[in-house]
Amino acid sequence: MPSVFQNLEASNAAIAAAIAERDAVASANAKGIPALGVRRDTDGAVPADGDWTALQTDEAGRLKVAGMTASFPATVGNLAAVNDVVVVDVSRASNIVFHVKNTGTAAMAAGVCAFEASLDSTNGIDGTWFSILAARTNASTVESATPALALAVGVGSGYAWEASVNAYKYVRVRCTTAVTANSIATWTLIRGAYATEPAPAIQTHPVSQSGVFTTTPVTPSQYLLTTAATTNAAVVKASGGNLFEMSCFNPSASAVFWKIYNKASAPTVGTDVPILTIPVAAGALAQLQFGALGKRLGTGIASALTAAAAATDTAVIAAGIQLSASFT
Repeated sequence: MPSVFQNLEASNAAIAAAIAERDAVASANAKGIPALGVRRDTDGAVPADGDWTALQTDEAGRLKVAGMTASFPATVGNLAAVNDVVVVDVSRASNIVFHVKNTGTAAMAAGVCAFEASLDSTNGIDGTWFSILAARTNASTVESATPALALAVGVGSGYAWEASVNAYKYVRVRCTTAVTANSIATWTLIRGAYATEPAPAIQTHPVSQSGVFTTTPVTPSQYLLTTAATTNAAVVKASGGNLFEMSCFNPSASAVFWKIYNKASAPTVGTDVPILTIPVAAGALAQLQFGALGKRLGTGIASALTAAAAATDTAVIAAGIQLSASFT
């Protein structure tokens, strides 16, 4: 009959065989001790602080985890002299709120504190620190430091400051101007872990307008000409402008070519190169529309007519050709 010790040794051997070794490679026949969970469809009270508790699953067998954002304890510190600091680790936080209260024995009539952050500090003391912006909670006011603090004994500021701290490692409030003697600037820093963007006051938004809006269309100027028996070189507008429409009636027995130049003075016909040439047959009416925006000529609008299409042509046309154009 096995002794008690033999039974104990066998039990220990069985337990040892069921426990996987650290760093051992998993195999198809590996053994282990299952961890059981308790199904709980509805959320309920948790055990008292320090008590053991079982893992809990929902009705689908999924492990229950906290449905709330991470919570952080408040960081509280006192600032009085220049370079006193209150530092907090924000590597797991998304935003932070700063609030100050005078916990000293004298009214605070002086004192300025700056908001700063670091990307490379390893302990909240070393590293490079730079200024960050925080928005007041009661106004669209963005500040990198407090104004001069003015707080009665035992009174806190009427507003706090909020800042986004995504990707920062540490954030601190640093005293840059000492507070009034016997007053103490006690700062409370609360971190948050919900997804956030910079405070709205730090972002630029389009300004909305309300009411009735009216627009007054620009009235185009008109260019009217009945031609002489020349090339009729002329400046229509001596600065940049837009052509909206053009029409030409040619009652003569020969074709004419109306030429438009991007020029602020009358063109030198045969030398200057037109940007638009409009052929108008004998006895015909030619019309062009350039839409609501018009055809832009950046330097000026100039005009001439010749008897041939070539840019170098200087042959004069018959008198009595009727021109009309609208421009601004």
